[in-house]
This record gives sequence, structure tokens and C-alpha cells, in this order.
Amino acid sequence: MLPDAVKRLSYLGRVLATVLLGSVALALALALVPRAGRSLAEAGTPLGEIDVAVTAPPARSIVYDRYGGVMGSFALEDRQPVPLAKVPPVLIDAVLAIEDKRFYEHNGVDWTGTARALFKNVGAGGIEQGGSTITQQLVKNTLSATRDRDLETKAREAILAVRLERRLTKQQILENYLNVVYFGSGAYGVQAAAERYFDRPVSDLKLPGAALLAGVIRAPEALNPVRYPDRARARRREVLDSMVAQGKITRAQAGAADAKPLPTKISFPVPRRLDYYLDEVKNQLLNNDPDVEGDVAERLGAVQQDRANALFRGGLRIYTAYDPFAQVVAQRAVDEILPESAFTASLVVVDNADGGVRAMANGRTFAEMQFNPAVGGPGRQAGSAFKTFTLVAALQRGYSPYDTVSASPVYPWSEGRSLSGDCYGGTPSLDRAIAASDNCAFVRLEQSLGPDNGGRDGVKALIETARTMGVESAARFDASVLSTTLGTQGVHPLEMAQAYSVLPNDGILRRAHFIERVVGPDGDVLFRADTDGSRVLPTEVARTAVTMLEGPVRRGTAAGTLGGFPRPASGKTGTTDNNVDAWFVGFTPQYTAAVWMGDPRGELPMVGLPSGPVFGAGYPARIWRQFMLGALGDAPDGEFAAPDRDAWPSPRYVSERGRQRYYAYQPATTVPTEPTPVTSPPATAAPAPVPSPPTTAGGG
Repeated sequence: MLPDAVKRLSYLGRVLATVLLGSVALALALALVPRAGRSLAEAGTPLGEIDVAVTAPPARSIVYDRYGGVMGSFALEDRQPVPLAKVPPVLIDAVLAIEDKRFYEHNGVDWTGTARALFKNVGAGGIEQGGSTITQQLVKNTLSATRDRDLETKAREAILAVRLERRLTKQQILENYLNVVYFGSGAYGVQAAAERYFDRPVSDLKLPGAALLAGVIRAPEALNPVRYPDRARARRREVLDSMVAQGKITRAQAGAADAKPLPTKISFPVPRRLDYYLDEVKNQLLNNDPDVEGDVAERLGAVQQDRANALFRGGLRIYTAYDPFAQVVAQRAVDEILPESAFTASLVVVDNADGGVRAMANGRTFAEMQFNPAVGGPGRQAGSAFKTFTLVAALQRGYSPYDTVSASPVYPWSEGRSLSGDCYGGTPSLDRAIAASDNCAFVRLEQSLGPDNGGRDGVKALIETARTMGVESAARFDASVLSTTLGTQGVHPLEMAQAYSVLPNDGILRRAHFIERVVGPDGDVLFRADTDGSRVLPTEVARTAVTMLEGPVRRGTAAGTLGGFPRPASGKTGTTDNNVDAWFVGFTPQYTAAVWMGDPRGELPMVGLPSGPVFGAGYPARIWRQFMLGALGDAPDGEFAAPDRDAWPSPRYVSERGRQRYYAYQPATTVPTEPTPVTSPPATAAPAPVPSPPTTAGGG
């Protein structure tokens, strides 16, 4: 008899303890009433200020390609809120049956359920049943998420739940709860949970899936159906039994649902991966460009924290210029042509029609190397690919393609380097000098643009032209560096593609952009990219430059790779000293693409390959060629608008002192291997030969 008496005393003790705890909680609740009112007014949570309005819970932002396909998402919590109307009634019934069957009867706190739970827990000697309503759980997950789980907090939550029920309808409370609650495996809210476990939207869920999701709410990770199928199956059966007991389904329906298999894998139909393109999208959304007024980051917030909140919590829809087909073709070109080595390559593709960045491929995966050479770091030397801007600066100032310039050695040295490498002698026309990528001719041409200050004023003119065309790094260039025309200051493939695209666009700069538009959760367009562009060059200057840049492709430094290219194309090679960097930047009527190749570890020579040292006319030009052929496929060739040749100025001689009043011509000493150019000097001058592509470092 003694043991039974002890048990009865123990049970009585637990009852008394429960009553005592309940009394303490009630006293605390009454004491907290004024404080609770202040807490509600000051609450900065996904529900917002309860006395005013309900704010949507944090939502993931989704990124789309140009065709509307999902590329990825950004979120601190993977959540996609949905209106209650899109939640199947069977899921609502399942959640209420197991979590709060008196939801439509209580005022925020189910005192009957609380008492039942207390006495059951007392009888069990531990916590076996919770008494929290859905309203209390909503308060816990929003207004009390960071508070200690003590009696004061529980009392506070009860008071807030009652107040919340006075401010919101039952439907509003239920909708917020279903969008806030955690379901395990990183899924917040019913939409993300349906995607994670069933790879479908919540609106498609039937009874088996609804019962499973309702069941995991109690302990999302411990009842994870993929990791703990036996636990999840037992819990689903418990939900089904509750639904039968409440008359929501029949026993036969419960049995059929119980027989359905559980999910066996986790799905991510909205991926949260990062690649080079998505990483740049994120960077542009978070970091405003001080040189661009009203850029996308500025539209999201004045400071970075505001932008981060919008991106990771704001439920944005971000539509990009990304073309998945172009990306596949671009990546394949890099993968198939880039040799196995320590070197890498970067290919950026811009659509001439609107400036959209259609693809960005690299020789490393994002997992292997997070640094993106296309946009990151201080940039790399462009070599002779930068001569295009010297040429354009000259055309802007009234120079003629038939102007001649000496290609004899330039003295003295500048910046510790010789400016006389890859010079072919004679007095070639500018048209021939760009095709041959003659260094001496272009140093003199640069100096002629501003003869004062030892030609450094010409460097300033060159820098201004490059900057105006879209080489944003040029704003940081050192104007005292005479070798700037040879591409000795750092640039990025993205800005080179952007600047070159001005030429096939008849002098219109359409800024290269990754993001087409950003739409807020309410459907308002927060940002839309400017695709009209602005004029930065006269039309005839751009058209003349396009014609002249056909020279390097058809008969100059890139002719060995691109001479037989079957479409209209213009472009320029670039190779820096010691073969450290190699480039090809060029365009068709449809696309402009920049290819850089180098060592991502630093300025290290690209030597030691079976094919020999790397030049711009080699791997970079081959990558460009393969991409253009694959991306354009059977599309019409299109054509470049022809310049008005009759409007070209009469030819003159160009020296370090400027454009002179007379014309001088002398053939280059190098014997050519390419055919006579289409663009020839006036009949009074004998045609000058075009030298072969250089075989030493530093040329085109």
C-alpha cells in the first residue's frame, strides 16, 4: 500500500505545482498588459505594427532569365508567401486538426486546450502535449522569436495573441501562420515546403502530402520524412486520425492516404546556387555605381542594409538579360578550346540591340574560383585591343583612314619599356596600321592627338574617348603613361565589350546590363534598364571604325583564325608584353564579345604550352569564333551600315606634332602574306603591304 500512497502524493504534488505555475503565469500576464501594448506598437517583425496593418512575412527574391525561366533565388529564409486562397482546403483542415482544432472558437488562447495539456503533462511527468494555439505560435514566430522561452515570455505571447485576434480576422491569422511556420530542410511556409518535399506548388497538394506537412510542424527536423521516414509516417497517421475524428475525412480516405509512399529526396525547384552571372546580379543589386545615376541598387535603397533587406527578404522578381542558350554555347567554346593549364579565360557577350549581357563564361567553375575576371579586381592589360580607342579618337578629330603615319622606332623609352617593339617601318595608312597592329604608328597617332606636354595631352584625349565609349576603368588611368595606346592599364572584359558595342550601334552607347527590370512583391516595377542608350560618337565615325576594324579580322593579325569567318565581323587582337594577357574583342551585327585569357594568379607569362606562347589571335580569337558561329547558327547574317567614303577627309601625314598639311607615303619593309585590303588609299598613292601577324610578344 505504501507505494500507491507515494504515487498519489506525487501526483497531487504535480497538480499543485501546475496550479501554482498557472497562477504565476496569470499574475505575470496581468502585470504585463501595459507593457504588451507598447511591445505591439513597437514591433518590427514580419507582421509589422499590429495596430496599423499586417506586413507580409520575409520572402525569397527570384531571378529569371530573359525567357522567364527561373535561374535562382536570394533569401535568408527560403519562403514564398501565398494567399490563403491558393492553399488547398485539405491542407488547412489537416493543420487545424493537429495544431488547433478549436481555432475558430477561441479568442487567441484556447484555455480549455491549455488546461487539458497541463493536466496531461502533469500526469505524464513531463511535456507531452502543447497548449499553444496557431495565433500563439504566430506570435512566437514573429513577435517573440528572439526572446527567452520563460514564463514571462509565455504570458506575453498569450496577451499578444488575444490582442492580435482583435486586430486581424481568423483568415488573416491563418494565412500569416501558414506562410511563416518552419517545415524543416530550410523550407519556410507551405509553398517552399511543398516544393522541398514534393517538387510542386502547394496548390497541387492532396491529402497524403497535406497530412505529412501538417505533421512535421511540431518538430520539423526530427520528423523530416527523408531522414526519419518511420517517425514521419507515424506522425502522418496521427494527423489522419485527427481528421477522421473531426469529420474532415472518412476512415477509408485516411487508410488510402496512409498507404501512399513518403518523399525520398529533397527538391529545390527554385535553386539557391551561385554562378558568375548570378553573383554579378547580386553585386549590382547590393552595391550602387556612383557613376550611374539611378542604377538598380540605388532604386532598392539609399544604404546597403536597405538593399540587402529588399533582396533577401523583400520577395522581388528580378528579370535578367541572361540567355541560357547563349551561355551554353559560350561555356562550351571556352571549355573546348582553352587548353588544360594554369591559365583561364573569360568570355562576355553583349547583345548589340539593347546592351543585355547574354552570357558570361569562364575557364573555372564558380566553386573552383569565386573571382570573376570579367568584372573583378583591378583589371588586366588589354594590349593592342586598346588601339581601337586611339583610332576612334583620331576619327573624331577629323583624321582620315588614308592618313599616313611613320612606323619607324619611337624614342626614347617610356615607363621603363620600349615603345618600338612590333613596328614594321614605312609610312602606312591608319587603315593598314590598325590591321597590322603597328605599335610605333599608334604611339605616334596617340601623341598627335595632343602634341603638347610631350604627347601626354594625346593620352588624355585617348582616355576620354575610351571612358565616353564605356571603358569605366579609364577614369582611373594615369594620363602620363605614353604607352596607354598599347593597352598597358587595367580593364575588364565586360567594359571592353560594352565599349566596342558602340561601333556596330552607330555610335550609341547602350550600357551593358545584367538586370532588365525588378518588380516588387506588389507588382510595382522598381527598376527598368535603359535600353535606348545615348549617342557618344558621330554616326560616320562609328561606321568608319567598323570598316577599318574589318582589317585585323580579314587580312591582319587575326586573319589566320578569322580570315574565312562566314559573317560580317570586325574586331581587334591584343597581346601584352611577355604574353601575360591575350585578348580578342570583336562584333558581328548581332553580338559584341570580349575574350580575355591569362593566369588568374597574377601577371605570369603564358608560355610552356604545346602550341607555344599565347597570342590574342590564338585561343581568344578561336573562342570568339566558335561562340559566334554556334550562337548565331542559321540566323540571317545582317550587315554593318557602310560609311560615306566620299565624306572622308583628304589624306595627310600624321606625326608626333599632329596632323600635318601634307601627305606622305612609304611602304612598310615587312613582306606581306595577306591579300590587298578592300579599303585602299587614293589612287595617287601606291598600296602599302600589310605585315604578317607578329611572332614576338607585345604585338596584336
